[in-house]
Amino acid sequence: MAKTIDNDNKLVAQRYAKALLELSCESLTKEQIMSEISDVSESLKGSVDLQKVMSSPVVSGAEKNNVLVKVFERNVSEIVLNFLRLLVDKNRFSILESIVNEYRNEINKINNVLNIKVTSAISLSDSEKAMIKVKLENILNKNIELEWSNDSSIIAGLVFEVGDNIVDNSLRHKLQEISRNIVK
Repeated sequence: MAKTIDNDNKLVAQRYAKALLELSCESLTKEQIMSEISDVSESLKGSVDLQKVMSSPVVSGAEKNNVLVKVFERNVSEIVLNFLRLLVDKNRFSILESIVNEYRNEINKINNVLNIKVTSAISLSDSEKAMIKVKLENILNKNIELEWSNDSSIIAGLVFEVGDNIVDNSLRHKLQEISRNIVK
């Protein structure tokens, strides 16, 4: 049941992200909007008081909009501020972070960028990371942005995460497969 709610929120977030993408104009680029809504989302994460106000059912929509104006008016464009106010009016402000993520995904699609999380057993040198990036870009024919992490429990190899897909090329995974085959 919880997954259905998450999927519903994701679909709603995608719709709002696409609408926001359509609002970009000559005076404000898609990347500028991305920067501004990301900054708002980060500000919310960093302020417990602001989170409480914006999520409180006791605080009216008008009061929440006044708070948005007071806090963000000098830091964001009118387009983004009006978008935030719309989220409050439609009782969708709680999914702002999801909207930011979906907006980023939409921009990445337009720019042919693919984000990949790579986990390795050990720290890799910059030249090794660059080599992996070039190979992935050539194979996938996309601009690649990599997020690196280390996890010694994978023993050796790499684990790639692209969205909900995982390609596990680690020694730990291969040993688990061998173990399952032996048990059969």
